[in-house]
Amino acid sequence: MHAPDRRPALAALLLGAAATLFHVYYAGHLALSPQEAYYWEWARRLDLSYFDHPPLAAWTIALTTGLLGDSERAIRLAAALHSAIFCAFFWLSVRRLFGARVALVALAAGLAVPLFALGQVIITPDGPLLSGWAMALYFTLRALDEERPAWLLAAGAATGWALLGKYTGALLLPQILLALLLDPRGRRMLRTPWPWAGAALAGALFAPVIVWNLRHGLASFEFQTQARVAHSSLRPVLVARYVGLQAALVTPVLLVLAVEAIVQAIRRRADPAFRMCAIFAAPLLCLATLVSPFHWVKGNWLAPVYPTAFAAAAALALAGGWRRRAGLAGIALALAGSVYTHLVPVFPAVPFPARDEGSAGWRDLAARVDAERARLGADTFVAGCNYKVSAELAYYLPGHPRTWSAEIAGDHGLQYRYWFDPAALAGREGLLVLDPREKHTCERRAEACRPLVALPPLEVKRGDATVTTFELWRCRYGEPPPAPPGLAAAPAPR
Repeated sequence: MHAPDRRPALAALLLGAAATLFHVYYAGHLALSPQEAYYWEWARRLDLSYFDHPPLAAWTIALTTGLLGDSERAIRLAAALHSAIFCAFFWLSVRRLFGARVALVALAAGLAVPLFALGQVIITPDGPLLSGWAMALYFTLRALDEERPAWLLAAGAATGWALLGKYTGALLLPQILLALLLDPRGRRMLRTPWPWAGAALAGALFAPVIVWNLRHGLASFEFQTQARVAHSSLRPVLVARYVGLQAALVTPVLLVLAVEAIVQAIRRRADPAFRMCAIFAAPLLCLATLVSPFHWVKGNWLAPVYPTAFAAAAALALAGGWRRRAGLAGIALALAGSVYTHLVPVFPAVPFPARDEGSAGWRDLAARVDAERARLGADTFVAGCNYKVSAELAYYLPGHPRTWSAEIAGDHGLQYRYWFDPAALAGREGLLVLDPREKHTCERRAEACRPLVALPPLEVKRGDATVTTFELWRCRYGEPPPAPPGLAAAPAPR
């Protein structure tokens, strides 16, 4: 009797560890993106949930920065933590579905694509969503394979984890139910208390988000549902943007192979392994595709589609034929794309659209604002015309001071609205900063600031190209203008 081949498991461990360690090292060499600075702001004001998203990304940042301080690397260690969990459970899941060789290829593809390579560096709500998603998949598979319904309690806990990361995690509940309904073993389990206890546990873990929303007029739920519908209209050009973003983040060859694998998984649904891949990939892909003509589907929204899509694609590719050759070419192209995306923020000579470089210029802006603040005095407030500017200045200004956001000009400052009442600024002098890349922000600044005195702008360059030109004003604050329609009913800040 031959001993089991441990080489794929060792290779997977080394691959995942090497990728994680590299990204932890790399994370300290570029400025925080605006979203990361914003989530860091959440982390230093811990709450049950937040206006934009559930809280697990912020809670994880609070953990890593509490242990290691507020450096960029410490903040981004939260991303590495969730990525390591994802890699481990993704490997274990695909090994159960198709075996160790397929699991190794699927993991290599996942680590190669820019979408997941960047996800090992940049901390966003997608990190905890994906780690929870992979755990939920694994525990559901284990329950079915071993016919031990108690594992569904762990699947419920993982679903609650994913929901605490991002609302997309709600798809896991119907997906797990469908996986059980379509399998004779699962149908037997549905006659036990375990699946329902797992669903109840998921709901209990999600309870902090519900409580926050009940305390704030269901603001986050409304923002993620009705507000998005209200801003939707038929714009066919959005479909091209949708496909283009996915091709850029996953690379064209692997995107085609992933979508083709989902179609094949649906066709081969009689096979339990392919059926699970279809169940955990197709619903979100179909939903996003249906929405894409009406609403901008951001590139990262489809991240949960690809793990099981890559698993099915790897299984098909290892069977030989054109998919094997295309898969090798696709992984090579994806790796090249990831190398390119990692070089862009560090080396300005690398060609890239300057205005899309999100980490450039924030340290320079903070230095300029700090100098202006020193001239005006210790009581000077600092406000950005949207959450990105506000969060970056809060992080990069010496001492991490409180900053204000668009609510001072009568706009909705997102989570900032729930932290600070702009009326407290009445009569104070401060600095207002606008990034013109963000359209329609602080348009009524002259109503709130009297006088409003323009200061010399700050141009940020990437090589010879302009990233942006920050506009700055000295502002003696009066009061916020009346909220525009649609914001008047928003909950008051606390």
